[in-house]
Amino acid sequence: MTIPRLAVRLFPLVLLLILVPALAAAEEAVAGRPAAEALRLGEAMYQRGILPSGKPMRALVQGDLELSGTMTTCANCHMRSGLGSAEGGIFTPPTSGKKLYGPLTGQQDIPGPTMSRSMFQSPPRPAYDDASLLRALLYGVDPTGRKFSATMPRYLLEPDEARILLHYIKQLSSTTSPGITDTRMHLATIVSDGVAPQAWEAQLGPLKAFFDKEWNARLAILGSQWNARWFGSGGKPSGGLTYREVSLEVWRLKGKPETWETQLAEYYRKKPVFAVVGGMVSGSWSPVHRFCEKGKIPCLFPATELPQVAEHDLYTLYFSKGYFQEGESAAKYLSRVVELPPGREVVQVFRDDEAGRALSRGFAETWLKFGKNPVREVKLEGTGATGATFWKELAARHPGAVLLIWLPAGDLAGVEQLALAPQRPSTLFFSSTLLEDRSQALPEPLRDFSFLTWPKRLPGDGDYTRQLVRGWLGNKKLPVADLATSAQSYFITRMLSVALIDMGTDYYRDFFLDLLDCTPDQVNSSLRYPVLSFGPGQRYASKGCYIVALGKGAQPKLVKKSDWVIY
Repeated sequence: MTIPRLAVRLFPLVLLLILVPALAAAEEAVAGRPAAEALRLGEAMYQRGILPSGKPMRALVQGDLELSGTMTTCANCHMRSGLGSAEGGIFTPPTSGKKLYGPLTGQQDIPGPTMSRSMFQSPPRPAYDDASLLRALLYGVDPTGRKFSATMPRYLLEPDEARILLHYIKQLSSTTSPGITDTRMHLATIVSDGVAPQAWEAQLGPLKAFFDKEWNARLAILGSQWNARWFGSGGKPSGGLTYREVSLEVWRLKGKPETWETQLAEYYRKKPVFAVVGGMVSGSWSPVHRFCEKGKIPCLFPATELPQVAEHDLYTLYFSKGYFQEGESAAKYLSRVVELPPGREVVQVFRDDEAGRALSRGFAETWLKFGKNPVREVKLEGTGATGATFWKELAARHPGAVLLIWLPAGDLAGVEQLALAPQRPSTLFFSSTLLEDRSQALPEPLRDFSFLTWPKRLPGDGDYTRQLVRGWLGNKKLPVADLATSAQSYFITRMLSVALIDMGTDYYRDFFLDLLDCTPDQVNSSLRYPVLSFGPGQRYASKGCYIVALGKGAQPKLVKKSDWVIY
């Protein structure tokens, strides 16, 4: 006897409806598991499409199309915060417990930017309860019995699996994140010993000016009128909350980087913050990255060429991968554009420091995916010098090789010997960031077969943005001694000026990041990068790099050899 598929799917719902009262009576246990464990398992279901068993979730869309794993995640459409999104003409409503377990009466109940509100055209619906939310997950109907769009998954879940997912959804974005008081939002920025005072002032000044002279000043002047513009009569959304003024704390790190996480934890213990903005340290950002990931604290655009390269981490948003990205781009260009004969050696020459290791790692990890030729490494340890003899011996050991010379200008003494070798290298690569734009350090005899990674705008590009930044700094009476650094902070303020408004009073860290993830591509907001692009889970906004060559003469022109290479 064959049991109809509908009957098979109805059976879990019947069991669930019987179990709902027990769920309410025993909050400390969910599907026989401690509540904390159930919350962790529910998060894996909602965010990654992984069942408590470790198997991928399964769901039906369009009536009979079966999806599994990450294709089924709620976060794909409703975002990590569960507060929904509006992108590409498609509106997805909020799915967090606080929103679902209350009625949805109109656009005023939709969180986020005005676009999200205006795209909500559905009829009002009453609040969900446990039973109606379970029916929604399994059968795609709202509390009134209306069917969802056919693209909304109908989940194929066992009773305990559904209870765990329900438990997570009820907790999602239900409690205001740390760093928010009745009147203020607390943010932090970070600086360490060893940072040049002029560079730090160039970064800190624009951040303070934005909060003091724009955001807080606007609230002080307009008060409830400004809140009313966004929240309706009286300027108070549901719950009676309004926008908060912002306090910016400066967390100063001292001593060795291995002590930084402990120092950050103590700062946070004394005064929790909602997010970290900007920041500048000597060396790698990794200790700060680890602290923010552990605490689930958003960290926005630190000024660093040494970020933590971790594609699946969530809470730190960088301008780029820094040095790593230059090595990565060289590998992509070399594997796709330059035809290497079989057996041709590829040799990385770098000093064994943080910058050299980041460049070489970026190249090696990418070359492993694309390249076929063997890769060798030549490390300069400690204070070991180069000089003419070093380069002669290198060319003799690796005749005709491709050399990736990840060294600063001070380590290029005698490098012109490579052009005089009996079997000179076939191709050379250098990092423009490591050379600090001292292109004249590259001798003319090498330029015909040399390339530079160039992870920023080309000369002459960005004049419009330069005028914007200079005008804004002048308006705030800030110096322009280090325009490049101030421009990075200016970009952060432009992002915040939108995100803080769109967040309204839904003070949830994941929602804050969701809003940033949905930011349109930025073409004129950054002085350094030609384009910054965003998307859910994307944590490196600049995704490209030019490959250039140098012309002749003491002031050589750049010759573009590639477009903004992304591959």
